[in-house]
Amino acid sequence: MAKTSFGISTGPQAIEWPQLRDIWKVADEITLFETGWVNDHFYGFTGPPFLPDVEQGSADGWMTLAALLHETKRIRGGVLVTGVHFRSAGVLAHMAATLDWSSEGRLDIGLGAGWSLEECSAFGIPLGSIGERLDRFEEYVEALVHLLEGKIVSMAGNHVQFDQAKFTLLGPQKPHPPICIGGNGEKRTLPLVAKYAQHWNYLGVDPEELRQKLEVLQQCCENIGRDPAEIRVSGKVRYSASEDPKVLQERAEKMIQAGANIVIVSFPRPTVPSMIEPVADALSELM
Repeated sequence: MAKTSFGISTGPQAIEWPQLRDIWKVADEITLFETGWVNDHFYGFTGPPFLPDVEQGSADGWMTLAALLHETKRIRGGVLVTGVHFRSAGVLAHMAATLDWSSEGRLDIGLGAGWSLEECSAFGIPLGSIGERLDRFEEYVEALVHLLEGKIVSMAGNHVQFDQAKFTLLGPQKPHPPICIGGNGEKRTLPLVAKYAQHWNYLGVDPEELRQKLEVLQQCCENIGRDPAEIRVSGKVRYSASEDPKVLQERAEKMIQAGANIVIVSFPRPTVPSMIEPVADALSELM
């Protein structure tokens, strides 16, 4: 059974750069935290129910992640998760290859099919129906994995068209940086996790639902002859600014008991560097 690891989730909306940078620098010094994550949106969101707030700015997730990995020395980082509809498959793969190279192998690649119609409508980005999103997502994941493996890739899909595409500058992680897929869909997303991912991010906070989805994922792995133990499983835990960080102990423990071996703490906003150490102290009692 894989050991439990912990991560932080920190925006990048409703926060100033010096504050976000210092949060990651503090986390970088605390070995409990193995990963840090940012999101990928044009706007900030309020919620639940997670509605876009056009007055709340959000920095670009990948550019922010690159800066954070270069401000830190140890912690791994990723975008949880990248909306693949925001960038072409070749551009996204090139960004990932470059950041794995420049961070000396500290990149995790988080991927999702996309969901925010409001953002897409505002910026003229085609989102498509759920079926179209998932068709595109499957093509993107396949293309990205093969490019980052150093293969020559030709594809004639509906969403990805490559003609002898190849990267000659790749990062140190082999065969490629770990792929994290976020999403709970049982018919298409979890089979894609089983086929390509090293990490599945459960989108929810209900341990019972996580347990049920894990059974589906395990069956998907069995269907293709893959050992489900090869896939790390993450779940987020949240707390409010009015709560003591010790409430995270019970929430994290329930996620771990349900099958998560990565617990990602989603901090209340505004997040400040002084929040990091008390959370680490609370969670260290679970180790």
